Amino acid sequence: MSRGSSLRARFFFILAALALGLSACAPATPAPGPTASPTPVVVEKVVTPTPAPRPREFVLGTSWEVPPAYHGNPFAPGGVGGAWWFVFQPLLIYVPATGEAIPSLAESFEEAPDRITFRLRQTGWSDGTPFTSKDVRASFVLMKLMWNWPGEVDRVETPDEQTAVIVWKQPLANPKALISSAPILVNVTAYGKFAEEAAKWLGQTGAEAEEALNKIRQEVSGFKPEKPIAIGPFQVESVSASEMILTKNPHHYAAKNIGIDRIRFLRWTSNEVMWAFHLAGELDASHAAAPKDVADQILQRQPKTRLQLVTDLSEFALLFNLRKAPFNDVRFRKAIAYLIDRDKVREISYYAGLTSAPYSQGVLKSFEEQWLGKDFLGSLTAYNLDPAKAEALLKEMGWTKGPDGKWRDPTGKAPEFEILAQAGATDWILAAEAIATQLNKQGFQVRTRAVEPGVYPTTLRGGQFDMAIQFGSAWWGTAHPLTGYYRLYQGEAAEFTGAKDVMATMKGPQGEDVNIAQALDSLLKEPNPERQKAIVRQLAWITNENLPVLSLLEKQLMIFHVDGVRVTGWPAANDPLWTVAPGAIERFYAHLLIQGILKPAP
Repeated sequence: MSRGSSLRARFFFILAALALGLSACAPATPAPGPTASPTPVVVEKVVTPTPAPRPREFVLGTSWEVPPAYHGNPFAPGGVGGAWWFVFQPLLIYVPATGEAIPSLAESFEEAPDRITFRLRQTGWSDGTPFTSKDVRASFVLMKLMWNWPGEVDRVETPDEQTAVIVWKQPLANPKALISSAPILVNVTAYGKFAEEAAKWLGQTGAEAEEALNKIRQEVSGFKPEKPIAIGPFQVESVSASEMILTKNPHHYAAKNIGIDRIRFLRWTSNEVMWAFHLAGELDASHAAAPKDVADQILQRQPKTRLQLVTDLSEFALLFNLRKAPFNDVRFRKAIAYLIDRDKVREISYYAGLTSAPYSQGVLKSFEEQWLGKDFLGSLTAYNLDPAKAEALLKEMGWTKGPDGKWRDPTGKAPEFEILAQAGATDWILAAEAIATQLNKQGFQVRTRAVEPGVYPTTLRGGQFDMAIQFGSAWWGTAHPLTGYYRLYQGEAAEFTGAKDVMATMKGPQGEDVNIAQALDSLLKEPNPERQKAIVRQLAWITNENLPVLSLLEKQLMIFHVDGVRVTGWPAANDPLWTVAPGAIERFYAHLLIQGILKPAP
């Protein structure tokens, strides 16, 4: 018998056995005789339990330290992770596109030249303790202790439990934007002892004060609660290697208005991982930068997905190591600028961006006319692709091109250079590879190297690079050029390039000596918009003519968001609320939930 015949025989045998079994179990036909009274049949009612409703969730991607390293202290390494803007909340939300300030943890506020007075909401921390002005003061004291930020705040006054007064050291150009970027982080129940001790010593100088403050810093860093205590709309429920679950903070003032029960975070280890999640329909939103072909695939595969482009208030840049030759010579940096087709770099690495070419002046492309104007822009050196200009500058430095087409330095050596990019940041890696390809075609020997995220900033700060891809000018939270120039000359980018040390004083457009730190301080304090523009133009000229970095493109956030699967109610494409997203996109999501704009899909 064939295998098929055998299977069929077995199949029919099983059917027959089942039939016989059913017959055997069936009640026997009554024998003929007198009709007996039927035996009543009792039918028990079977109650099927109603399954618990699935939680209405909002699924996002973010990063965090894998347990057991994870903890809830925002001031210690490994703390909080991407839950930050859901568990913490600012006093107000600043909308860069309009300059509007929307009350958040504050229900109202009043401005004066040297202070903002906030009336606080009646709300609570996730541990059940009420929110008071003492929590505002403790948060700002510990931010000053641990981060020396925000340096513009002189003190926080607490006239009563529901009133907090933030007093500035001097009037500021845009204080509401600063407050929007400073969430309330701690309550006095858990952190008050640290804050009170720190307040005694902050502002004092000398060895005794520094020793006392260092001791408090160590104590704060050593405090490791299992989860953060939340003042925001959600609290951390659980954390694993693959998921972080947040549930509603039941003590939050908007808890009843938020239709979403929980936030589920999937672990964001690279952009590629986020693309896969989007293609599978597992995410409601992310801002994972994607090449055009990948973006098109996501939109085609998941037709309820939309792509919103909004300025990230930042730019990708090629950073030069100003500490080492030949990058310490502005002529070499300008030669490199003339050898790079920046629009081609944009097409390859981040097609949704805005090309910075032909300038590199620290003002974002979409704000050039507002702050600089066409006439001023026309006075700047334009770095279009021009190998002849590059060649002239290199020969002026004593470089020559050998018979093999390779550039040689004045010693006759053909040096090799390296461009670093952060591993997992596909857009930065593509930018580095595109630039290396172009420079190699022009006679240089350039390779690229990806560095793991955990050590990338340390590598750059240590000066262990020639060139690197990183953020250049960034206006996160303020939409103001002061923030970008501070980053280039005093902040993180300056630490990477060395500009903080080697570009402290520069020649201005009229040949005047410009102390960069003083110019930044003047811009910070200047309330007059026209005088602000004059300072910005001075800094723009210095930046463009000296190239501490080469601006590549203004980044536009690529916000993939799904409407109608788990959530709905996203703002219209032209809604200025989208400009809350740059620098802290989870703050934008949390605001939409608190306001009831984003809600569960039917």
